[in-house]
Amino acid sequence: MTITVLGATGSSGRHIVEKLLAQGHPVRAVVRKARKAAALQAAGVEVVEFDLASPSHEMFVPVFASAETVINAAATGSMTKRQAELIDHKGVVAAVDAAAALGVKRWVQISMMGSGDPGRLPGYLRATGRAKDAADTHLTRSGMTWTVIRPPWLTDGAAQGRITVGDSVTEGSLSRADLAAVAIASLDVTTTHNRMFEVTGGGAPITDALHGLA
Repeated sequence: MTITVLGATGSSGRHIVEKLLAQGHPVRAVVRKARKAAALQAAGVEVVEFDLASPSHEMFVPVFASAETVINAAATGSMTKRQAELIDHKGVVAAVDAAAALGVKRWVQISMMGSGDPGRLPGYLRATGRAKDAADTHLTRSGMTWTVIRPPWLTDGAAQGRITVGDSVTEGSLSRADLAAVAIASLDVTTTHNRMFEVTGGGAPITDALHGLA
């Protein structure tokens, strides 16, 4: 089963792709600039160039055609309201609609802790939080089996393999390597299906923590 990863060369996306490849999954890496994915292409990964800032149905066809599963790790690198609306909200909404229309069955979304309650966020992140929450809500109505993961501040530290999850958890930090493991585990752990949850580092082993969402 090929897994399509949006934002495949981003800080979190590349961890997701690496783990999927290590587990033997075929991967379709969707990137804004194909030249940044030369190493993936050399490794035999299917690379599709696409920019969420300028979506169209025709451009989505090579992204989602013949795909059943998507992990969305794409995000704007800007903190401005305009960019958040353009990419984290409108771009993701367009992608979700196209994926559902093209027969995608499963969508795992990397969102952001506090998105559902921007008052928990510092001022400079509130526009991004609102944009992500709007996209997350749209995903829940898509007809696909969905999961929304809301992580806290992300680090480049080593994977610890232990997390805490829930509707709302105390903010801490989480390594991108552990976030990747959570996203991939969510594909098969049914307690994450049609579920939105926050996650932070420390606590129980990842799979045990996810089963605890039941």
